[in-house]
Amino acid sequence: MNEYKASVSAIQTVEKFMSGALDKQIKSAVSKRGWIGGACMAIPLWGIEVIIYAIVLWNTYGEISKMSGVPFKDNAVKNIIGGFIINLVVNLIFGFILDFIPVVGWLGSLLVGYFSIVTSGMGYVKMLKALHGKKSKADLNIQKGLAALQDPKSLPGNKAN
Repeated sequence: MNEYKASVSAIQTVEKFMSGALDKQIKSAVSKRGWIGGACMAIPLWGIEVIIYAIVLWNTYGEISKMSGVPFKDNAVKNIIGGFIINLVVNLIFGFILDFIPVVGWLGSLLVGYFSIVTSGMGYVKMLKALHGKKSKADLNIQKGLAALQDPKSLPGNKAN
């Protein structure tokens, strides 16, 4: 049960960070797709879950691109390169972490799927801003995300939430 509480607390913390760091629409799109990606990884589908996960991930990138004012199709080369770079970085980080922390059961798989989509989405927002500059209307504001975490009313488990 402690794993469950720790998992819920970690998810609440990430959601609160995103609430401060991202535009509300982008946060909602990333969060929703994070849950879908997590469910894909948690439900064993004999390899099909990886294909579904990849579709959800690239759909996340497409939606973020559209909301950022940098349509994916119109900027395909930069957006695909940015997506692949983010995928490599996130996969390297999660691969490194999972070398030290074994994933146990469906809850662990759900968390890995959720966190990898969410971190990829946040990284992709930052990548769009870096690649497209002022053309991208959205950005990841790390300072606002950290400020949201420091707000005592926003801490996981606080009844004022």
